[in-house]
Amino acid sequence: MESGPEASSWAKGVATRLWMLQTSFADDALEVRHDYLRDEIDRAIKGVPDNRRAEHLRALLERFPGPERIVLTGAAPVQAPVAEKTALQLADDLLRKLPELSAEQRSTLARKFQAFGLISADKSTFDIAQDLRGKLGMTADEPIDSERASKLFGAVLEMVATLDHLIWNLWKNIAPKSIVRRDPAMSNLRRTVGRYLAGDREVATLQITQMLEKTRQLTVGILSAMGPAGGTYAQQHLETFAPEKIRSTVESKSPGFLGNVEQKCWRRYLELATELNGPTVEKQLIDAIVSYTETLVASPDLRGR
Repeated sequence: MESGPEASSWAKGVATRLWMLQTSFADDALEVRHDYLRDEIDRAIKGVPDNRRAEHLRALLERFPGPERIVLTGAAPVQAPVAEKTALQLADDLLRKLPELSAEQRSTLARKFQAFGLISADKSTFDIAQDLRGKLGMTADEPIDSERASKLFGAVLEMVATLDHLIWNLWKNIAPKSIVRRDPAMSNLRRTVGRYLAGDREVATLQITQMLEKTRQLTVGILSAMGPAGGTYAQQHLETFAPEKIRSTVESKSPGFLGNVEQKCWRRYLELATELNGPTVEKQLIDAIVSYTETLVASPDLRGR
């Protein structure tokens, strides 16, 4: 069968390189020259489609009709090209090898597949309580993205942990003798939550719930006390420094002898003003905040606010 022009052109180029190799290494051993020639043919044939390789090899053999043909093909025959496996065939081979892999090797393999997009993380395995779905405006069948849920949990936990630390430190400074206290064993929110998530049986769900609830109550109590505290201080201040209050006090101490009442009221005001200073005002405001907070925290109405 006559070879086509493409195969003939390819064979001509390869034959030229083979003659050059044969000439350059004429002094080398026969086996060495065979290896050089075979490697050159293998390299050249790789660029030829599988269904055209037989034609190209025939064209090459036609250029070596004499003893050189025997040297080229007899002692070191060109091996028939092996068809490469398809991706699916390679996948089947891998699946058959899976039982031989360790758990760590399987995990590594899964991560590599996921990195190339061959498999995706299951985003529907994470779920929340139905009542929470309602508060978030989600339907019962809406899937939850576990990756986003994890990121949201991290952000919320960081905010709550920071607030928890600040609010209890503030309370410790303004109300060191208050009956509202937290359990010292639960003072590190991050660590406690970490133990809980890791399955530590010594950290129950109720403990986490109560810990967060006390922080919530204290936070709500202090923030709610900011407004009324000012009114409480203003009322106490007026009860002491209001003109009618001072006049009433002066008159009660000197009944029947009220000569120069204005002067006596002024003297009384000056006596009271000696106790009016920064630390005193600060203490009165803090006492008002603490009192209001303690009352609110103790109230059952605070739950659910």
